[in-house]
Amino acid sequence: MTVRRFASPLLALMMPLTLRRDCKNCLASLAAILVVALGTGGYFFLTCPLAPLSISASAARQAQLHEQWRNGNVTVLVRHAERCDHSDAPCLSSAQGITARTLPIVRELGRDFKGLGTSDVDIISSPLIRAVQTAENMFDESPLRQAWLFDCKGTMLSQVLRHKLPHHNLILVTHSECIQDLQSSMGDSNPTTPTFASSLFLIDDGKRAPTLLGYLDADEWKELDRFDMPAQLEDP
Repeated sequence: MTVRRFASPLLALMMPLTLRRDCKNCLASLAAILVVALGTGGYFFLTCPLAPLSISASAARQAQLHEQWRNGNVTVLVRHAERCDHSDAPCLSSAQGITARTLPIVRELGRDFKGLGTSDVDIISSPLIRAVQTAENMFDESPLRQAWLFDCKGTMLSQVLRHKLPHHNLILVTHSECIQDLQSSMGDSNPTTPTFASSLFLIDDGKRAPTLLGYLDADEWKELDRFDMPAQLEDP
């Protein structure tokens, strides 16, 4: 959390409220509008860093996703599906992999990505079994495996930018710690833990600094059908 000093309470109250994914963070964001008078007329405003928003409820964000995907400017960090060693459910195979019950979710997620288009997409997975099983069942092929997708402390953003090719979208099947590491590198000092099989979307057009577009949980992809995306993207 950052403390900023303002000359007047009006400037403090004009600061936007940061939106958060869960109730705990919502309360933290509400606390951010408190102005405390200290000393002689000084005002201090507590601000929380911006957290990624859900793409599912925003037509504008969905339109941007489709446009940037079409231009090959998107990197997606997908958290692996439900891990078996943290569940009582039967394993797909290895206890270090994913649960059998999550397989339909993983396959549907793969179909969702194919709906966006996968002709100019690079897919890389963490070599850990739960990530590999997720990627294999999403795309029906064995993915390229690289260790930086689990050994990522302090390096995730730089590695993402290094592996992103111009005009090629990049799908990375990775782990919650690595997704949070990237968010921290982009200014979120208290990132929430992403849900299993959720996707975080990063926009990098090579011209401006990369930005977080938002996230989609596995059950939110169906919301993309609520808007007529091709119509919104037609040239005037």
